[in-house]
Amino acid sequence: MALTAADNCRNINMENFNQKNIVIYKDDISEDFFEWVSQIKIVGWDIETSGLDWKKEKIGTCQLYAPNKPPVIVKIGKTIPKNLCSLLADESVKKIFYYAIFDLSFMASHWNADPKNIACTKTAIKLLDPKHVKKHSLANLLKERLGIIIDKSEQCSNWFSAKLTEKQKEYAVKDAIYLLPLLNKLEAELKAQGLLELAHQCFAHIPTRVQLGLKGYKDVYDY
Repeated sequence: MALTAADNCRNINMENFNQKNIVIYKDDISEDFFEWVSQIKIVGWDIETSGLDWKKEKIGTCQLYAPNKPPVIVKIGKTIPKNLCSLLADESVKKIFYYAIFDLSFMASHWNADPKNIACTKTAIKLLDPKHVKKHSLANLLKERLGIIIDKSEQCSNWFSAKLTEKQKEYAVKDAIYLLPLLNKLEAELKAQGLLELAHQCFAHIPTRVQLGLKGYKDVYDY
């Protein structure tokens, strides 16, 4: 029997993460990795950029993690990555981000990507804990929910250098590989509080919010 995306999320062995060899791609993911993610139906995804403004800044890297494969880092070049865009648009594959609107705004703007089937851990924790937004960093979530401590000191390093350092590579992939067990933990909490369906509706709306932002709209639901 084929595993579902939820099964793959539960079956991750976090103890083996640091033992995996990180694969570096230039410009785009390989056909083999694309086919694997298409089959397994779930992937953790993160990007590193030159700054926070998608209108002015550039994408330096994309890092992805799919169960039973080494994590990958894609050094983004000047061409639009066809396979990454196809993966974003694949409705059958769940793409998990920490703060999806940020990442997707860059990719939709720079690549004209059309994201579908998105999950966002930041959206999930905002539903669970709306009063403590300042505590909702990825580092805090991983520490509180999974007991994992990550080093964020490489966050503002040069992601456009010809060769990434070992610390940069480790930092980048950890922002992707832990998204799967983190989402699993948060969705269990959402289900316990009767909020899971609402969370899924919020996730489904994220691509629309991205498009509204790209077109210059603020909050069309505000009075």
